[in-house]
Amino acid sequence: MARVGWGQSLDKLGYAVVDDMTVAAPGEREIVITRTFNAPRAVVYEALTKAEHIKNWWGPRQYGAVSAVADFRAGGRYRYAQSGPGGEVAFSGEIRESSPERIVYTEEFEAMPGHGAVSTVTLDERGGKTFLTLRSVYQSKEDRDAVIASGMEWGARLSYLQLDEVIDSLGKAA
Repeated sequence: MARVGWGQSLDKLGYAVVDDMTVAAPGEREIVITRTFNAPRAVVYEALTKAEHIKNWWGPRQYGAVSAVADFRAGGRYRYAQSGPGGEVAFSGEIRESSPERIVYTEEFEAMPGHGAVSTVTLDERGGKTFLTLRSVYQSKEDRDAVIASGMEWGARLSYLQLDEVIDSLGKAA
């Protein structure tokens, strides 16, 4: 466990200033993440919503393979899971709306049922780059605060850096 913790600490330090990601908690129950991706919106949307791509960017790579099921259409469901030091880490939910401009979905950490959020992702294309805004609204201030305390900022930053790599590979394949 010490090796995993030390590795995470070094990863956090190394990723501290390499992108423009911001995390804010503007209301009592909200977390808002913003991030720019160096690709057109259609490519970012594909990488965010296709299971074959999600497996390559979601979660810390040192924990091994990610399983991903993703049906990104209204009424569809998704589930992402990975083995971690304390057992399986899995998130799942229902897709309420999905288009290259906007994705709305529920999200629940399966180890803590009943404490989920409704998340809205907007993808705004500007000059060949995509500006992502992710707004998650939790059921209570306590739920929101627990998510912040969990280290979610590091996890999001790491996943988005890995997403950059997937987006780059999609751009080269096009």
